[in-house]
Amino acid sequence: MKLSISPPILELMIQPGKTVKQTYAISSYGNNTNLTSKLVYFVADGNWGNISLTDSKVPDWISFDQKSLTLTISPPENAEEVDHFMTLVFTTESPIDLTNQNSTSISSQIGSNILLTISKDGNIKKSAEIIEFSAPKIVDSFLSPIRYSLTLANTGNSYWKPNGKIIINNDKIIKLAPFNVLSNYKRNISCLEDENLVDCKLQNKFVIGKITSKLEFSIDTDPKIYKAETVTYAFPFILTFVLLLLLIIYKFRGILKIWRKRK
Repeated sequence: MKLSISPPILELMIQPGKTVKQTYAISSYGNNTNLTSKLVYFVADGNWGNISLTDSKVPDWISFDQKSLTLTISPPENAEEVDHFMTLVFTTESPIDLTNQNSTSISSQIGSNILLTISKDGNIKKSAEIIEFSAPKIVDSFLSPIRYSLTLANTGNSYWKPNGKIIINNDKIIKLAPFNVLSNYKRNISCLEDENLVDCKLQNKFVIGKITSKLEFSIDTDPKIYKAETVTYAFPFILTFVLLLLLIIYKFRGILKIWRKRK
């Protein structure tokens, strides 16, 4: 049994005293099923974008009507200006055939994450910290790419996405993936290649010398630019070794040939 949900993620900002409604669409590919739902908070689990659901209940001004599949958010006038990270979890269970003693109940789960910001004027403090931006100091450019490690921390009051790039020798550009980074959490950032998620790396088998890599990014619509820099020295060590070995063999064969002629 397969489930699909739309929208799979909901990101919104709302003023206290206002109301927002969102209708969901659920598709089940299988037999007739019984559908149940619940709203729970989630927290970040590690630095790779995973989450863990909690047992904490959402406030009563956030509700979901299962008949109409409608989520209603109505924060009161005195609601605290904070983020709420929730998951709307749907569970389906196939009905048991009571006439069949061998029948079993099969259940499936799917969730839609909700990133909600409560703000009176939309003026939210957002800030970031670069925890790590690094690459190997020395690499064999013939054997392996230059891989970057990038970890960002959200030190502000609301979640954000990084908008930025890694600039290599003021020439090649690697685009950062716009991952959500939750407030008071850190996250490892990947990169994009043709809109596909990839590791942040420079693949070039004939790079020689000093490679300067610059990180530049902003967060959401904030004009502030965060910057960092790392330097790598690349050389095709194994290729050079093979060429020298071949040269030595060639020279040795020449010397051996001359020695045999004299003999």
